[in-house]
Amino acid sequence: MTNKFDTLESWGKSRQEEQAQNLKQKTDDVFEKSIKDDFDSIPEGPFKSSLPEISWIAFARPTNRKTGERNTETLNAVIFSKTESDKDINHTWTVGRNGTIKPVQPIPPELAKKYTREQIAFEIASLLERIGPSFIHLTDLDIIPAQDKMSEKEDFGGDGDGDEGGEKLIDPERLKFFRSLKDAKFISANRSRGLKGYMVVFFDNSNFLVVENPYKGNAVFIPDLPEKIDMQAIEKELEVRKSKEGESKKVSKDELRDEVEKRYWQPISEKAKTRSDLKALGAERIVHTPDTWQENVSKAIALRENRK
Repeated sequence: MTNKFDTLESWGKSRQEEQAQNLKQKTDDVFEKSIKDDFDSIPEGPFKSSLPEISWIAFARPTNRKTGERNTETLNAVIFSKTESDKDINHTWTVGRNGTIKPVQPIPPELAKKYTREQIAFEIASLLERIGPSFIHLTDLDIIPAQDKMSEKEDFGGDGDGDEGGEKLIDPERLKFFRSLKDAKFISANRSRGLKGYMVVFFDNSNFLVVENPYKGNAVFIPDLPEKIDMQAIEKELEVRKSKEGESKKVSKDELRDEVEKRYWQPISEKAKTRSDLKALGAERIVHTPDTWQENVSKAIALRENRK
């Protein structure tokens, strides 16, 4: 006769396995839909997690210590959390180009009590989806690489590099806001700095850019351009050029974005190394007030849209 306890135990185990498998499938689906084709565009940086027990998750490309070359097949996801005594701890996972997401260090007991391996893997994939790598283009061009002198920084009325006294986290919701703007086509971020510095938002059929730092406490800058960006026309020009050179006419997403950057950001980048430089070139500056910055940026963009 089957023991009732054994039956309940087997049912519970089967139920857990089913839930784990369902969650793994959801993770695989998120990776396939939102990450796989843009794996190379995942930016480095510390990001806010949606799980309250996780302080933040930092993404970084492993680097060969001897050659200095970055591993293009794997991304490290370092998860920061706290012990029961409120001590900061971290452990590392890897995200493979093939969609494998797994821990390479033991999950701390405090997290393991709260979440399964599958739940943490799903959070990593979901965070990458919220970051939106398909909208991000990593570039070797400088994007406001230098700091202002102290006297110049004071003129910016409180713009800083983020909150003091802790890790400065990037909120994926800020990236979501820029993706939602009319005619916004992509964000350029410096390859080495990732989203830990300024980035440039490009708009089609518009004669301005938005230069944004995702850390709280920084201003947004909107420099005007001498002409409208016409990405369709640029793509056709590239097709003709490639055809003449005997290459396939198909223009990749990266090729098109590289050309747009070269035409419209590189001339500014060569002159503006600090925020003061950018302002001196005539860029409008919008302070990041906590409650109204999105509204202020939207209004500034709408005014320019109305002048088309």
